Amino acid sequence: MHGTELGLIKSVIVVLSVATIILVVYSVFIRKKNFIEDTNSKWLLFIGFFLLSPLVYFLNYGKALEQSKTVDFCNSCHVMNGYIEDLKNPDSEHIAALHYHYRWISDNQCYQCHSEYGLFGTFKAKMSGIGHIMSYYVVGYETPLKLKGTYNNQICLHCHGPVEEYQDVSEHEEYQQDIELNKQSCFGAECHVSPHPEDAWKGIDDGE
Repeated sequence: MHGTELGLIKSVIVVLSVATIILVVYSVFIRKKNFIEDTNSKWLLFIGFFLLSPLVYFLNYGKALEQSKTVDFCNSCHVMNGYIEDLKNPDSEHIAALHYHYRWISDNQCYQCHSEYGLFGTFKAKMSGIGHIMSYYVVGYETPLKLKGTYNNQICLHCHGPVEEYQDVSEHEEYQQDIELNKQSCFGAECHVSPHPEDAWKGIDDGE
């Protein structure tokens, strides 16, 4: 979802929120009737509380969900500043930066590489994101930052797997099963360079 669409949703949310407030205020304070017994007031309150309010909630939830996928949202946590700085560095040769600058992933690059595909991919990514927010603001975290568990190669293979250029690499064919089962990482050793600099987390301490 692009900025113009998010802007439209924001406008709709504001309009519906104002309409809800007006309905409630009008029903309770302006009509000056016993709104518990008055039929018209009941309908106005019903529309305000049970139709407009849930609609505003779900639209706002959807907008927040989309905005939380953006690179800027990831960068809103200071602990991520070093990673995003390298991501946007035109001279960086790390995998994440290359995907960003060459637009191999058109937008939401952080989210695309840190969320799995499939029915529960978005759900798992959002639950993980909530955990990160809790660690950042409440629980605390340890440095250097480390990826929890093993990176799922299927995220890479979803885009690269069907490409002929990928299939023509002899190492990909030789280690195909290990790659698909996450026994062989796409990064490190004699494979691809790491997605981010190992010291990117130091942006926390030096203010970068």
